[in-house]
Amino acid sequence: MASLRKWLPALLALLVLGGSAAYYALTEPVTTVHRVAPDGSVLRDPFHAAQAWLNQREQPTRRILSAAALFPLPDTDTTLIFDKQRGLMTRDQVETLLNWVMAGGDLIVAARPLPASRDEDTATEEQWRDNDPLLYPLGITVWEIADEDEFQELEEDPLIALLAMMPMFAGDPLQYCMASDNEELRASCESLLCDAPEQPETLQLHTDDDALARHIQLYSDHELWHDSWDEEDGFEPHREWDTEVIAYADNEFGSQLVQLSLGEGQITVLTDLSLWDNDHILYYDHAWLLGWLSGHDSVWFIRSVAMPPLLQWLWQRAAELILALLLLLGLWLWLRIPRQGPLQPPRDDEHRDYLQHLHASGYFQWRTEQQDALLGALRQQANARLRSYHNNDEKALAMAARDLNCPSRVLHSALNDTPHSREQLIEQVRLLQALRSNT
Repeated sequence: MASLRKWLPALLALLVLGGSAAYYALTEPVTTVHRVAPDGSVLRDPFHAAQAWLNQREQPTRRILSAAALFPLPDTDTTLIFDKQRGLMTRDQVETLLNWVMAGGDLIVAARPLPASRDEDTATEEQWRDNDPLLYPLGITVWEIADEDEFQELEEDPLIALLAMMPMFAGDPLQYCMASDNEELRASCESLLCDAPEQPETLQLHTDDDALARHIQLYSDHELWHDSWDEEDGFEPHREWDTEVIAYADNEFGSQLVQLSLGEGQITVLTDLSLWDNDHILYYDHAWLLGWLSGHDSVWFIRSVAMPPLLQWLWQRAAELILALLLLLGLWLWLRIPRQGPLQPPRDDEHRDYLQHLHASGYFQWRTEQQDALLGALRQQANARLRSYHNNDEKALAMAARDLNCPSRVLHSALNDTPHSREQLIEQVRLLQALRSNT
């Protein structure tokens, strides 16, 4: 028995070691991924992933949602990225922004095509300028990509056509299609239902700064055009600022990225910014392009240059003044609002009669400037007696004043004006009581 107790700890240790060794020998670690819905801030910010990636590169980022937050412009070591939904900029704002670029700033802009209600071929120069007052003076216009089948009858959706081929008795068309003995039908079903949708053609970036071939993908059916390319055909350029194309990205349909030099800075124009949204920044060279354009600068993503609400604009411009006015308003209300004094406990030995309470009530109304309330009932009775003199108010007033042996204006004042002194109140009460009692 003693020997068993002696070896029991060693046996337990061997069992634990053997169990641990068997666990690690017979099992292997498995990593699982649990997908959860993104936070609301991510859903509201399409460039959340791009901002997080830039912050990892120690490039501070900001979201700008109004002109008040954008102007005055930051230093030229900040890259500004303008979305299509930036609102209409004034001429002064455009000139300020382009002068900022000439001083060395970097600007990235999503071009804005003409609305569907306007025809590109017949649009006037003023309509082009009003549509995008920022890019048109630089010689940039946006054109819809010509489709070869533009004037042909639209083809029917292949999936709808496939479902129309199914027999009427097929309760589940998908199951019938995938389990069909017809290999051609089954192959068509697999292609339509399982293959990934067709992606747009990638763009190759042409620049002298990078030797590697860089590719990006933009989801746009428009192309960019710089008016310097019209000079080759003998057309006069319409740009107002001296710009030069230093890089571009295109495919067989045309250019969808154009980089211009303007003074000491540069402007990069894209047909769309979807390559940097949360779903597409990880593909191709999209992240590299954002880093290449911004360098080591801080980056501002600008959603709107429209005027913010008036209260927001005032708060951003004069917060100290607004706080001072609110403080003055609070002090004025504190002085003007009637306040009760401290509550005193009632005395058992103090009993006041009704006349004392009536006097205290009247004095309170007088002290709180409620003189008209004191005289309201008496004036109502006096006016009723006055109407018994005559139907005409002026004649009735003159007749009553003659009976009371006082001027008409004094009686009129007693009936209508607010007394401002104790003597004036007593005189008005005397006249009103005399009029009421006059028979």
